[in-house]
Formats: sequence, structure tokens, C-alpha cells
Amino acid sequence: MVHTVIVPGVGGSNQSHWQSWLENQLAHSTRVQQQNWDKPILKQWVKELIKVLEATDDQIQIVAHSFGCLTSLAALNEAPKLAQKVKKLILVAPANPKRFGANGFATDSIGDYQNYFYGLKTPVPTTMLISEDDPWFAFDEVNALAAAWKIKPVNLGKVGHINVASGFGPFPEIFNYLISEKKHAVINKPDIKKLFFKFAF
Repeated sequence: MVHTVIVPGVGGSNQSHWQSWLENQLAHSTRVQQQNWDKPILKQWVKELIKVLEATDDQIQIVAHSFGCLTSLAALNEAPKLAQKVKKLILVAPANPKRFGANGFATDSIGDYQNYFYGLKTPVPTTMLISEDDPWFAFDEVNALAAAWKIKPVNLGKVGHINVASGFGPFPEIFNYLISEKKHAVINKPDIKKLFFKFAF
């Protein structure tokens, strides 16, 4: 079985967000929790993600959004032994690392995380979904980050930050990038054999 770990970004992905929708589709998933969703202190966020990875015995795939993408990659680089059980990392609309620093946002910090994240590696198979008109990360910049990580990103077109503000809600296309749905039990999925026998006689 593959367990899905959902890693939200700043704000925590409310109930209208596609990450909340995805969580409700899966029988085996965990959402990482943070003490303060509005203050993205990387060190603290990484610590909480590592706790979830340590507590999960199954093989894992991570589905991250925005600052959750930076959190996920930093955690996998910090804890390479844990990375061994992560079979896939899906990064959706990653945050621009130059907008963040040691005190959360770069505006509250001395310096930013751009050089740090451009120097990281992707230690697990990784898919990055990006947008042409993400208001928080210019298209040429996000492609430069993908190149630094040696990833060929998937361009979803002009879809903003791939969040509630840009119309996501349900996001069934995400299943195209997850490890086979056959390894996931979907909640409320009907039993076809039972339905056949119920209505056939």
C-alpha cells in the first residue's frame, strides 16, 4: 500500500482547496499540520513533516503545494534515510524561495532562501506541476528552479497558483500524476459485484 502525505502551503489549504478534496478521496492519507499556517518558518515546518514521515510505516508519496513544496524538498534532503520510503514527490505550484527566509517571509528576514533551494537535489522521483501565470512565481523563474532540480515540469497552462483563488476545488487531474490508483482505496467507491447481484435478481 502507498500512503499519501499531503503537505499544504501558507494558509493550510482550507476545505475548498483541492488538497482537502484529494484528502477526502483517499482512504490512506495524512495531512501535515503546522502550529502556525501563516508564519512559514522552514525549520519548524520541516520538523512537522519529518514527524509524519517517521510515523508512517507504509511506502509514501508526497503531494505538496506552494510553500509545502519547499518544505517537502528540504525535509527529504535533511532526512535522507526517510527519503528511502518516499516513492514519489508531486510538487504543485511551488513557492518562489526568494520570497522566504529564516523568519518566515523574506520581508521579515535577513536574506532569502533562493540560493539554498537552488542548491538542493531531488532525492526521489519527482513531478512538478506549474502554471504560466502564477502570480507568486514568474514562469521563467519557476522553470529555472526546475532546471536546477533537473526536473522537466508539466505546464498546466494559465491556471494561476493552482489554488482556490484560481478555481481549484476538485482537481481530478492530479490522479494522472499519483502512483497508480489501484494502490489507493477510494472512499465511497461502489462495489460493482454487489450492485450487479442486487439489481440482477
